[in-house]
Amino acid sequence: MSTRWRVQPFDRDQIAALSRGAGIPPLVAQVLINRGVRDPERARAFLESRLNGLNDPESLPGAVAAADRVVKAVREDRSIVIYGDYDVDGVCGVSVLWAALKLAGSKRVDYYIPHRVQEGYGVNAEALRRIAADHPGALVVTVDCGISAVAEAHLARELGLELIITDHHTIGAELPSADVLVHPRLPGGSYPFGDLCGAAVAFKLAWQICKSFGDGKKASPHLRDYLVRSLGLVAMATVADVVPLKDENRILVRHGLAGVMGSPTTGMRALMRVANCLNRSKLTAGTVGFSLAPRINAAGRLERAMRAVEMLTTDDDALADLIADELNAVNQRRQEVEREIVQQAQEQIRSEGGLKERGAIVLGRKEWHPGVIGIVASRLVEIYHRPTILVAFGEEFAQGSARSVPGFNIYEAIQDCAEGLIGFGGHSAAAGVRMAEAHFPTFAERFDSRCRTLLTPELRERVLTIDAEVPLSMINLNVVQELERLEPHGMGNPRPLFLASQARIVGEPRAVGETKKHLQFKIGQGASVFKAIAWNLADKGKDLAHDVECSVVFHPCVDEWNGYRRVQLEIKDFVVSGLAPLPVEAAAALV
Repeated sequence: MSTRWRVQPFDRDQIAALSRGAGIPPLVAQVLINRGVRDPERARAFLESRLNGLNDPESLPGAVAAADRVVKAVREDRSIVIYGDYDVDGVCGVSVLWAALKLAGSKRVDYYIPHRVQEGYGVNAEALRRIAADHPGALVVTVDCGISAVAEAHLARELGLELIITDHHTIGAELPSADVLVHPRLPGGSYPFGDLCGAAVAFKLAWQICKSFGDGKKASPHLRDYLVRSLGLVAMATVADVVPLKDENRILVRHGLAGVMGSPTTGMRALMRVANCLNRSKLTAGTVGFSLAPRINAAGRLERAMRAVEMLTTDDDALADLIADELNAVNQRRQEVEREIVQQAQEQIRSEGGLKERGAIVLGRKEWHPGVIGIVASRLVEIYHRPTILVAFGEEFAQGSARSVPGFNIYEAIQDCAEGLIGFGGHSAAAGVRMAEAHFPTFAERFDSRCRTLLTPELRERVLTIDAEVPLSMINLNVVQELERLEPHGMGNPRPLFLASQARIVGEPRAVGETKKHLQFKIGQGASVFKAIAWNLADKGKDLAHDVECSVVFHPCVDEWNGYRRVQLEIKDFVVSGLAPLPVEAAAALV
C-alpha cells in the first residue's frame, strides 16, 4: 500500500518568535508549533512538565466521595477488594491502589482480576458472587472497568457489597448505580483533562486517600514518597493504553519513566532485567511500549494477570525475579501464537480476494486465542490500514477485539451496528465485542458496510505527517538532544519526523536482522553523512545502491555505543528519484 507524505505548513516569523522567546532551536520550535504550542510560556511548560502541573484529585468527579468511603472502610477494618482489568492499565492501577491502601494501614485489602478467556472483560456476576461469599459486606473498588456494568452494579447491591467504580472508558447511555462513580468525563463534572488512563484515575483516587491520612491537604511523608514512586506504574499504563501523551499524561509519563530509571521498585527492576533494559542510559515511551508492557500484557492474555500484580507489588527480589522469568516465557509463547494468527488472517484475506473495496477487516475463527487477537488486529491495521475486528469463537460466545486507523472512531462504528451483540465497550481507537457465533456473519457485513460509508478517501490512505523538510546539515548532536526534550512521545505527541530531499546513498546498503527484513546504509547530502536504519524496509530497498539519489523521511535519534554518542537516522519511508513521483502533499524547506 502506498503512503502519502504530508509536510506540515510553517510560518518563518512564528518559528523565529517562538525560538527567541523560549530559547530553543528553530527546528524544535517548528515541532512545538505543529503540536499546537505557539507561545513561549506554553513551550517552556511543555518542555519542563513539572509535577505541580498535575490537577488536584479533588477536582476529579467522585474522587473525594470515593476516598471518604475507602478511608472509612480502612478505619473500620472492613474488607476491601480491588477489581481490575487484565491489561497493563488494569494491572498497574490495581498495583498502585493496593499498595497505597496497605501503606495506609489496611489489613484486609485484596485484589481480583478476571481471567480473560474464562470470564472476559469487565465486572462479571460470578466474580461478584464469589467476592460476596469470601468477603461479606466488602467494599469493592473497580479499576479500569465498570462504567458499563449496569446489571452488575444492581447485583452488587443485592449481594450487600458497597461498590465504587473507577474507569476512563466511553460512557454509555445508562450509568451503573454504584455507590460512587469516579471518571474524568462524568456528566456534570468539570475535570480539565479527560484523557487519563485507568491507572491514572486509580492513582488520583490513591492520592486523595493518602491526603486523608495526612492533614487533609497533603499526604504524610511516607505516603507522599510512595505516590511519587508509583508514578512509574502509572507511566507504563499510560503508554500501554495509547492515550494522548499531552497535558497531565505527559507529566505522569515524563516523571514516571525518570523515576523508574533512577530508582526502580523490586518488581520493575525484575521486569527490566528480562526485557534487557537495565543498562540503558534512559527509559523511553517506546521502550515501555515494545519491551516492558508486552510482558505484563502477556500474563493477562495467556495466563492470570494477578501474577503480574504480585510481581509489581512485592519487595522480595527472588519472588520478583521468578515471576519476571515466568512472564518473559509467557510473552515468548504469546509472540509465537501472534505470528501464527497473523499468518492465518493474511491467508484468509488473500483467499477472499484481498483488500479490494473493504471498508473493514472482520475475521473470525474457532482456534484463535482471545487473549492475542487484539494485538493481531493492531498488526493487520498496520499492514492494511483498515479498521479491524478479529473474533475468537468460544464454547459459549464469540469474543472480539477491534482496532482502528487514525482519525476513525471505531467505538461509534460498533455502536451503530450493536443490535444483536451481547455487549461491547472501549474507546475511539480500540474496543471489544461479544456476540453469539451465529451472529458473526451478520455483524461482519453490517460493520464492513458501515465503515465503507464512514471512511473518507483520506482515512483510507496511509499518511506520514512530516514536521518539516530540512537539509541534513541542520541535523547535529546538539539539535537532536534538544529534540529529545520533547519526549515522551506517543499518541498526541509523535516523534519528530523530517524529510530530506535529493540525498544520496553512500556505500552499499545491506539487509540486517535475523530475518534480513531491515536495511542498514549511509545517507549523505553535501558534506553531511549519517548512518541510517530502515526497519522492515529491506524488500522496498532493492533499488538502493551506492550514489543512488533518493528522498527520505526519518526520525533523528542518538545512537549510543561504548559511551560514544552520534546521530543516526531511522528511516520511515523513501522514494528513489526517477522511479516514482515524490508523494509529497506540500513541501517547503526549513532553513
